[in-house]
Amino acid sequence: MSVEYDSAIEELAQVLANRFARLARGWEASTPGKRQEDLENILAARNVAAKLQDLVTESDAVALLALDDPLKAVADQWLKLTGLDRPQDEALIHCVRTLCGGTPQRDTQQAAKRQKTHRRGPMTR
Repeated sequence: MSVEYDSAIEELAQVLANRFARLARGWEASTPGKRQEDLENILAARNVAAKLQDLVTESDAVALLALDDPLKAVADQWLKLTGLDRPQDEALIHCVRTLCGGTPQRDTQQAAKRQKTHRRGPMTR
């Protein structure tokens, strides 16, 4: 039984939902250690499956549907650009300073002070 879609975007949304459901079932059935190891991938896939169809054009959807696994392909690419293995220190400091009422200018001054104190060796004063 074949399903007809009104657009490639609609078909892509269904493909992404199906792939994510399969991925989530496999993730839930895995061991706790494996789940922890794959957490970043499952979160990336969830975000892609939830949002991608709202962000792509019809021609983008056609191109993505030509891939073997559009969910994995986009999620992997997204992780390369934004994944947890990339340094996030400045963004994290900015979040804390925003919540604590700090200013970016003060952030740079404090960071410079921290770097100067870390550069000194134990024998220098």
